[in-house]
Amino acid sequence: MPEPVNPVPASAPVSPAPPKPFKRKKYLVDRGLQFRFTRFVLKFVLFSCAMTSLATFFSTFMLMGERLAAVYPQGRLVEIFRSVYATAFISLIVVVPFVVWMSIRFSHRVAGPLPKIYAALRNLGEGRFDVKLVLRKGDELRELADVINETARKLREKEKASKAEGGER
Repeated sequence: MPEPVNPVPASAPVSPAPPKPFKRKKYLVDRGLQFRFTRFVLKFVLFSCAMTSLATFFSTFMLMGERLAAVYPQGRLVEIFRSVYATAFISLIVVVPFVVWMSIRFSHRVAGPLPKIYAALRNLGEGRFDVKLVLRKGDELRELADVINETARKLREKEKASKAEGGER
């Protein structure tokens, strides 16, 4: 029986695995910015919940209260209202941590690139124009990074032209 032929020779170089995309492990990169953003989102959500609850209460329970009072004894009606309030409160307790977590995750997409952007701008300010800012796929502020990269490229070109001009003299 003939030996099976190995399609890849043993001496063939093995290509390295493609690099894994960069993933930040620390979600709180700029705590001040991220906590301010989270507070804003939380206040907005709580305000929205309060307005929705008030609208629901006044439109539904006030209109239905008289009809329900005629059907249910007063003690049972109070029980129904307490159960509705408890359900709304429990829902709020469940939703708030989720809102906080999601706002920190979203703010991470904005705050995460900031240290890189600050460093790139410091380098430009110090006259080092070899800046190449690369952000992750999901990061915000990519347009800003592109503008910084373009500015650095133009400054490098001007510096080269200036050196070439100075060398000709």
